[in-house]
Amino acid sequence: MSPAGTPSESEAGSTAPPEATAPFDPYVSRLGTRLTTVYATSWTYAPDTSDGGDSEVASLRPSALLNLGRLAAAYDRHADQLPRVLQTGRLDLSLFDARRWRAAGQEPPTAATLWQFAAPSGQIMLALTLDVAAPLLRCIPLLEDLYYAEVTFGGEDVEQLAAARIGTVPSGLLPERHQLVLRASPSESDVPTPDVAQRIIYRADLPVRPGLDPLCAPDELNRRPTTSGVLGPYVSLLTGHQDYVENAAFLSAIQAVASAARLREIRVLAESYARRFRARPDGNASSRDRRALLERITTAHGHLELELGYSVEIPADFATLIPSLRPTAYHSALYEAMGLTDRAAAVSQTLQRLGNATAAELTSVESTELHAADRRRVRTVVAVTFITTITATLGLLFAFFGINAREVDEGRSMFDSAYMPVYGLIVTVLVLGFLVYSILHAVDRAALRRFAAPAPTWHGTHRLLATELGTALLDGRPPTVPQPRSAEAAGAQDEPSRTTRPSP
Repeated sequence: MSPAGTPSESEAGSTAPPEATAPFDPYVSRLGTRLTTVYATSWTYAPDTSDGGDSEVASLRPSALLNLGRLAAAYDRHADQLPRVLQTGRLDLSLFDARRWRAAGQEPPTAATLWQFAAPSGQIMLALTLDVAAPLLRCIPLLEDLYYAEVTFGGEDVEQLAAARIGTVPSGLLPERHQLVLRASPSESDVPTPDVAQRIIYRADLPVRPGLDPLCAPDELNRRPTTSGVLGPYVSLLTGHQDYVENAAFLSAIQAVASAARLREIRVLAESYARRFRARPDGNASSRDRRALLERITTAHGHLELELGYSVEIPADFATLIPSLRPTAYHSALYEAMGLTDRAAAVSQTLQRLGNATAAELTSVESTELHAADRRRVRTVVAVTFITTITATLGLLFAFFGINAREVDEGRSMFDSAYMPVYGLIVTVLVLGFLVYSILHAVDRAALRRFAAPAPTWHGTHRLLATELGTALLDGRPPTVPQPRSAEAAGAQDEPSRTTRPSP
């Protein structure tokens, strides 16, 4: 996976192998073992929104840096749906150090390359490729160092080196990662045995019991006697394949690790919002507060649903983009071996249930708001009707001042104390109207309190189980310690009962 790819042809001036004249790409012929470890990071990258024909954007396509053979056109056609290269560069091997590898007394690597990729979702992925002149089983200590990112160059680990090149600060690598172990196998005897494969994938030079091997071996990667492909959740072992197959597997590992990291984040957020939904305020909480919380959960649910499809479920379908059997077989097997397919289905069901519960709760809030609006309308109509009726009656009284009668003294002011009973009657009618409205409002609030649950909403599930199934619902208070009995009571309790038999 060097920028120009690993050439499989013989050097100039030497006899070309028979595969060089074959109508397909030759198989790799490198010496030693190539180890590539893909790391997920918490960094994100804003994808370039410029035209896809821009030269700067085109230079980030994998086909410009990786030998993809005849698949380069397919990768370029769907470059926006596949990982893109941000930066790549060689590392100084004189600064290399790895604790387990050094303790094993092995020689330093012959080449080291650091990659930074941007997944379609914007996640930044790191990859460190090392070429070592060692057989497979001797690479186990180095695989362990690489997996835990305990490989340094001049005292700086992989994340520190990448952060300096990207222009950010280290924030800790995410737990998702995958390793590729690549090696040539010119003859059938060079193909690793199943025992060797499991030792490499489990990174432990120990045998296993027969029949307990859950590793995945796709048929398309194992058809020829000199090729093999065995996958585990954290390590893939490919031997004897062509250069473009190895590079396609490299890009698939980048995408799979990105999907695994995003799936974990989606699951964590889904569980967080599910807890918020269970602990939402209820009972005496206002409809406005309940609706605000449910709207936040609904908005987050929409983002998580879309991100699950875009970052996890859609990338799992590789055959639609790349028309090649072995790369697509490896891609599907890798997602299956890492458990991404089943885990994505489980998270999708969780999000679906959260969405259904939120929608049902929003319906309940809307029903509550409709009932409140109906009660408010009834109170208003009653009060207005009361005031209108009384004021219409009082209108007749005020008309009294307009009649020509001796009871109306033209020499008195309208605000004379003699007319105070009339004004007192008007004020009394208005006060009675507001009093009627207040009484009806208090009656409605009392009715709501009678039917409201005094406990948090999450108690509702336990109360349902307690009511329907008879389970015990504790109140969270410490149990009462029974008081010790007195000696007399204890003796009376422990003394066996005596029965008197009649004498014969």
